[in-house]
Amino acid sequence: HSCSSIKIIIMRKKIFSLILIPLLSFSETINFKNGDKISGTVVDRTNDLIVLNNEFIGIVKIPSNHTKKQINTTKKKTPWSGQVSASVLTRDSNTLQKKYNDTVTEKSQLIDDIKLQVQTSYKKENYELKWASKYRFYRTDILGNIRVIDDLFNISQEYKFLFSEKSYYFFSRSLYQQDYRRAIDHEFLQTAEIGFDIIKERNMTFSTSIGIAYHRYLRTIVNSTNSENIDRDVELPKGVFTENFRWEIIDDLALIQQYKHQGDFSNYQFSFKAGVENKMISNLFLKLEYKIEEDTEVSYDDKGYYNRSLLASIVYKF
Repeated sequence: HSCSSIKIIIMRKKIFSLILIPLLSFSETINFKNGDKISGTVVDRTNDLIVLNNEFIGIVKIPSNHTKKQINTTKKKTPWSGQVSASVLTRDSNTLQKKYNDTVTEKSQLIDDIKLQVQTSYKKENYELKWASKYRFYRTDILGNIRVIDDLFNISQEYKFLFSEKSYYFFSRSLYQQDYRRAIDHEFLQTAEIGFDIIKERNMTFSTSIGIAYHRYLRTIVNSTNSENIDRDVELPKGVFTENFRWEIIDDLALIQQYKHQGDFSNYQFSFKAGVENKMISNLFLKLEYKIEEDTEVSYDDKGYYNRSLLASIVYKF
């Protein structure tokens, strides 16, 4: 009876060990100092030894001094991210230029601009906040030319709320900007939109949103009969539509495209851009884009404002 009791106790210990070890162990990859790696379930660990169960070769005992100190590779992900970029633009545009003394002149030209942009975002599980600021200036301003005849400055905030396990989301955008090229002062835009994630894969995303907007700005109009300037306060409700597409064709190379439309089919403002983004080193990217803009509200000689731009940008992401 004593022998059978001992066998029962030993058997219970083995069963208990088989149950307990999987519960207390976990899978990880061990990195050796010589560059080799081995994966498996950690059965036991001391200061001098790691006991690993590999599915192909079974139990392996590894001296700790042969491994790199990379046992726990879990890194806490910060909700903050952002990017800083500098761009050179070649632009073909018909413009109303508002100078420092509030005189407005009409001009159609091919020019080179410089654009600086900074963006930061805060992202949690079901919502994201994004803040951005952009400054575009005419290159001759650097050489001491009279003030900002072609400049643009804006600040914006975007809010996106994701509904749990749904493909649709709520999106809003607040924008304030000064656009001397369109002879517009104190432009404010507030949107409220419902968006849809049509494609949301690791290497491809495609989304659209539609909604309403409140748009207000001060506009300077040139009187063609006497060349006098007329300031007008414009306040309009509008419909808005946005579409975004991104496709990582290969590692470190992505195709990007965006379309924005506000207004209706007869009185509208839209922008379309498409290009490629290529990762160079670490967090540094090169972006090449072609952009088209039109605004029928800002018009003269029965033609709306238009702009065609070719952009080359250096982007640092953090």
